[in-house]
Amino acid sequence: MPNKRKSLNRLLSQRGYCSRKAAETLIREGKVKVNGNIVLAPFQPVPIDATIEIAGAIVSPQKALWHVAMNKRRDVIATTSDERGRATVYDDLRPFLQRHRISERLFAVGRLDKDTDGLLLFTNDNHFADFLTNPENRVPKTYRAKLARPLSNAELARLESGVQIEARGETYFAKPESVKLLSPRQIELTLFEGKNREVRRILEALGNKAERLTRIRFGNLDLRALGLNEGDCALVRKDDIWRVAN
Repeated sequence: MPNKRKSLNRLLSQRGYCSRKAAETLIREGKVKVNGNIVLAPFQPVPIDATIEIAGAIVSPQKALWHVAMNKRRDVIATTSDERGRATVYDDLRPFLQRHRISERLFAVGRLDKDTDGLLLFTNDNHFADFLTNPENRVPKTYRAKLARPLSNAELARLESGVQIEARGETYFAKPESVKLLSPRQIELTLFEGKNREVRRILEALGNKAERLTRIRFGNLDLRALGLNEGDCALVRKDDIWRVAN
């Protein structure tokens, strides 16, 4: 069976060296060698495992990047292990990775506290994870909360205007990007940041609390559309989560 081939410009892009357009220029300028030979045609098919050199340096294949969505169970801790022997998200993740023969170590993108369930992402793409969790990039996270008591109109207005909260000994002004009242005791909040227990602290600032808190969206991913049972996982594409402008 012949080796699988791809166009040289595409292969350079997939190895993370540069964009396809930039690769075309490098190739036409005679700066790219494939298995020791200069190649001048950007669209020439070459073996995917070919040795590619630019300016004497080998362009190695990037490690495979994986993105996994989980419907995190309530009362499960978002850490790799727990000294008290409590269940962690990795108890659900490891069997999934084994079934899909994924040997790379994946880490959670941000965290959900023990009492919060819903959409949790895992990846081995450090740069993408940093992008998703940086508030400056305005990647939305949406939560659905069942409240301990009905929310008054005055409290709803205050919530929409923002409240002061404390997190890790510091005071912050927290203002949700959007608030949707589903019923007197159920709301959806969308945030661009994810400070420690932020949604719970926002509700506590109103003298209320979340009896149940579920993250239903992260970026463009919708937990309901994924159709995952509690504890289940699914492979997702990077662009399905959030498209990063180049």
